[in-house]
Amino acid sequence: MSGRRRADRDGDQRGSVVVEFALVVPLVVLIVVGVIQYGYHYWAMQTASATAREAARRLIVGTDPVCTVAEARARASGPAVGSSVPTVVYAYDNAGNTAERGVLVTVTVTIQSLDVGLVPLPSGGLVTQTASNRVENVPIDPLLCE
Repeated sequence: MSGRRRADRDGDQRGSVVVEFALVVPLVVLIVVGVIQYGYHYWAMQTASATAREAARRLIVGTDPVCTVAEARARASGPAVGSSVPTVVYAYDNAGNTAERGVLVTVTVTIQSLDVGLVPLPSGGLVTQTASNRVENVPIDPLLCE
């Protein structure tokens, strides 16, 4: 009779493993998806920050703003960064919004990060990064982008 009880106990353990597996797998999948989702969001934050800094650096030495913005938009549109076309806005801190030596230039880059949809993101996944620098050079003719 003890052999029969042992067989019943083994059967119960096998069933419990299936139940435990069914309970744990959704949690593990959710954690993996969350790590991937927040990885994409962090990547978008870093890309927007680096793009804003680089655009501000170019503007303070007198690079043409039109091609600087176009180049920044192209860099922020890289693979796996965002789900829409990024916006790049620059402004000079004076009444005429023009480049003058010593004036502060601020560049703002906004990206909608990729959204897997299972995990909520801060601000709905909208990433906005800003960089500011003082204008050092105002050439007669703006420097062309390379």
